[in-house]
Order: sequence, then C-alpha cells, then structure tokens
Amino acid sequence: MSDKYTDIMNVIDQQEKLLRIDHFSSAFALDFGSQMVELAKQRGTAMGISIRKIDGAVLFQHMMDGANTVNTQNWLRRKAGMAIAWEHSSLYMWAREQATGQTVQYNALDPNECVQRGGGFPLFLKSGEFVGVVSASGLAHNEDH
Repeated sequence: MSDKYTDIMNVIDQQEKLLRIDHFSSAFALDFGSQMVELAKQRGTAMGISIRKIDGAVLFQHMMDGANTVNTQNWLRRKAGMAIAWEHSSLYMWAREQATGQTVQYNALDPNECVQRGGGFPLFLKSGEFVGVVSASGLAHNEDH
C-alpha cells in the first residue's frame, strides 16, 4: 500500500476509535445535526447534513440554502451507505481504494448506493456498538469528512 494513503487510513482509524458517543437517539441526532448546521452557517458553506441509523432510517437531515438538494441527497445517501457497509468512514474507504485499487464494484457493492468519497462517518457508542452514520456533502469530499 502507498504510504500516503496508509497514513490517511491510520489517522481516520484513530478518529473512529476516539470519536465515540455515550448514547444514540432521535434527540441526539437532532441536537448533533443542529450543531453541525450552525457550524456550517458560521463557515458560510452551503451543504447537506444527514444522520441515519444503521438500518438507513433518517433521524436528521437538513439542506442549507444554496445546496443542490437532489444531488446532495444522493451523495449523503451513498456516503452513508459506504460507512454502513464497512463500518468505516467513506474517506477511509476512499484512501483504501487509492492504495489498493479496490473499487465499490470490486467489493460487490452497488455504486448507486455506496461511494468511496469523504463525508460519511460512522457513529459508535463508547461500548464499541455501531449505531449510525453522520454524513455531510457540499464541499470537497475531504472537507466533508
């Protein structure tokens, strides 16, 4: 594997281990999603934000004014799909693709449902249980991460 992409994967792996939450609920999704929206507004970015359970159910979604709504929704869904399929961030999977050449199709996933681009981040409880995904789309994919 390429050192550059291995380094990216190692950093993201550490993020996924450190950024764990105490609980996951609809109230958590509303609060966390609203905080992300406020941060995006402060930065002047037009993007979409979504929080989903691992069964795909959307608990929070917001499209900011100026975001391409249909296109952004598709990116959010596909980034979340990748994180759900692999229990890794979609940026981690992008770095893995760059390092190994293993595409969505190579991994027997539907490219209409999953994409190896940054912006889908898995939500794990502190116990290690995988419970959901937060997705962002509208910036360069490494910035969406």
